[in-house]
Amino acid sequence: MSNINNKLLANSAIMTTLISLDTNFQSQLSQVLLEVTNRQDLSQHPFVQRFARGEFSQNAIRQFAIKMLPGSNRFNMAFLKVASKMDSYLARTIMLENAFTEHGELNPDKAHVALFMRFMKGIGCPKIDINADDGAFRIPALRFKKFEFCDDEPIVRSLGRFAAIEQVLPGVFINYIEGLRKIFKGIDDHTIEYFHIHCYLDPEHTNELIQVAQMYVKSEKDVELFSDGVQDMIQSIADMFVWLDENLEKEAVA
Repeated sequence: MSNINNKLLANSAIMTTLISLDTNFQSQLSQVLLEVTNRQDLSQHPFVQRFARGEFSQNAIRQFAIKMLPGSNRFNMAFLKVASKMDSYLARTIMLENAFTEHGELNPDKAHVALFMRFMKGIGCPKIDINADDGAFRIPALRFKKFEFCDDEPIVRSLGRFAAIEQVLPGVFINYIEGLRKIFKGIDDHTIEYFHIHCYLDPEHTNELIQVAQMYVKSEKDVELFSDGVQDMIQSIADMFVWLDENLEKEAVA
């Protein structure tokens, strides 16, 4: 009986150690995410601040929306690709719910892309096409919207890229909402629900992505891969903002 008790105690000690490691890694991932995104606060980017002040024309914002839609669609497809590489059904389920249940339910009319298309219709976009040429594959500065994930990219690095987006969007979208109300006088909450939903849900989605990421973190090297993914995505978003700031109005009058 003493041998059995000793084994049970040993197993309990091992489990306690594993839980402690998981919690430690989860804390590290959260810290890395905050450090990188705070270092380059995209909500304060000149493009985002100009947007908030309502300095762009209505046609420029329509061009902006047309450019964002194909990437929003690719974002979901990228989620599916990364989820398909996971051997944990818990991880896969969290990923799928994260990508498709904007309102906490699997409803195609309330999904991420559908809400954005509703916004586009509401502001009178002349073209609503998820397969439109948005320049992402031609213009290096717009690479953010490509959402290409190589088959051999480590899962933790991919999750770092996703987590970066979820972490920064609320701050950026609050500015978008402010600007949209100035540019499109009288625009209603139903039309811009896409932006409100992200402000509300993305903090929860960020935590879910970190929860999944820690399942695949086994060493400090994995934490570095996660950090690399975060930094890569933050820089690509910043590059896109620079391009939009310089070219959005030009495209609107072309």
